[in-house]
Amino acid sequence: MTQGSAMLLLPNQITAAMITAGTSVPVVDSARGEVAWSIGTAYTGVETKINDGGKLWAAVAASTGVKPGTDTTKWRETGPSNRMAAFDDKLSTKSIGAGELKLVIKPGFFNGLALYGLVGEQLEITLRNTPGGTIIYQWIGDMFEQPFGLFEYLYMPLRQITKRLAADLAMGTDAELTIRITAAGTGVCGVGMVVCGFWETLLGTGEFGGVEYGASAEIKTYSYIKTEEDGSTSIVPRASATNINCSVVIDAEQANKAVDVLTQVLAKPVAIVLSGLPRYEYLNTFGLISGTATAETWRTAKLQITGKGFI
Repeated sequence: MTQGSAMLLLPNQITAAMITAGTSVPVVDSARGEVAWSIGTAYTGVETKINDGGKLWAAVAASTGVKPGTDTTKWRETGPSNRMAAFDDKLSTKSIGAGELKLVIKPGFFNGLALYGLVGEQLEITLRNTPGGTIIYQWIGDMFEQPFGLFEYLYMPLRQITKRLAADLAMGTDAELTIRITAAGTGVCGVGMVVCGFWETLLGTGEFGGVEYGASAEIKTYSYIKTEEDGSTSIVPRASATNINCSVVIDAEQANKAVDVLTQVLAKPVAIVLSGLPRYEYLNTFGLISGTATAETWRTAKLQITGKGFI
C-alpha cells in the first residue's frame, strides 16, 4: 500500500463454498440457537433462527415443505447465519465464537485484506499458497492499542483494536486464508466483516502529496433520545458508522483512471483507506463511495471523495 495514498479495496464475493474445513463455526450453529430447515417439518409460524442457505429465517405462518425465500407470506429473513455473518455487507452482524473463532477460506485471486468489527484478544492471519501448504504471509499480534503514557498504562483499560488491513499479499491460484481470533477461557471472539480483494489507488503517484490536509472522519451514531409521555427520557442504543471526506490531488493523466475506479464501485460497498501512514489510521471505513473530479490545472486534478460507512 503506497504511503500517503488513497486506496480502495475492491472486494471479491465470498460464497459458502469458499469457506472450507478447519472453520470453527459450523454451517448450522446449534450453540447459537440455529436449526436447519427441513422439507418434512411442519412449521407453525412461531419458529425463529431457521437456517437455510446461509441465512436465518423466522416463520410468519404455518407451512410444510415451503422453502425459505420462496414465499414471503411464510418466511421472513432475519439476517445471516453465524458462519456467513462476516461475509455480508454489514459490520454489525458478526461471526462469533467462544474462546476461539477460526475462519478458513479460499477467496480466489486477491492481494488485499481488510477486517472490521474485531472482538477478542489475539489475532492471527495466515496465508498459504495451497491448502495446508507453504506459509506466504503471516501476522500475529494482540488486539489492544498500546497506552499513550504511564497514566493510561497504570489506570486505564487498553482500547480494543477493531480493524486490521493488509496489502501486497502474494497471490496464488489455490491460496488458503486463515483468520483466527482467540480470547481467554470462553471470552467472546468475533469479526463483523472480512473483505478480500484488490487494492486500487486513486493517486497514481505520490508526486503531488496525495490526500490533502483537512480530511475528516465523522463517527455517526444512530442512537437517539426517546421521550415518554410524562417527559422522561431514555437513550435507545443503536449502531454507529464512520463517514469520511477528503480531497485527493492526482496527476491529470491519472484522472480518467480514478473516475473509472469510482464508477466501478458505485452502489458497491468497498473498504477505503485515505492514507497508509500509521498516524492516519482513523481515516478509513467500509461503505459506499462517491466522488467528484475537478481539473485544477493542466498538470493536476482533484478528487473530492465521500464515503458513507456501513453499520
